[in-house]
Amino acid sequence: MKKLGYSLFAALCLSSATLSTAVKAETVDYQYLTIAGYLNFYLLNINACQDYHPEVRQQAYDAEKQLYPWLSKLEQKLKGVDADNKILSNVVQKRREALNQQISEGDFTLDHCKAIVKLLAADGLDQAMLKSLN
Repeated sequence: MKKLGYSLFAALCLSSATLSTAVKAETVDYQYLTIAGYLNFYLLNINACQDYHPEVRQQAYDAEKQLYPWLSKLEQKLKGVDADNKILSNVVQKRREALNQQISEGDFTLDHCKAIVKLLAADGLDQAMLKSLN
């Protein structure tokens, strides 16, 4: 579980570093890029859990439902922003690459999926981070 915590922390730090570099070159609000990275982290992980660990598939489907209202709100906020979608695509691509590496190294475990599901289902998303979408 300690390794999972470090993996989650490293993934979030990686996206922050990538996002801050991208924001300097574009007009997209840093908050929205951070939120996009945050939500996509969960979405990619939940989807992979559904594919790789059928033991938690139904729980992952249920937890995934918490993401869609926030993703819709984010999409609405970004509609009015003069931004190149390439920045957001890069955020998602970096997350996908990190997850694919974790899977290929055998580190995408059932315990990882259970933790992700618990974070979404039981603990919920970080409301302080998402408040700018309201």
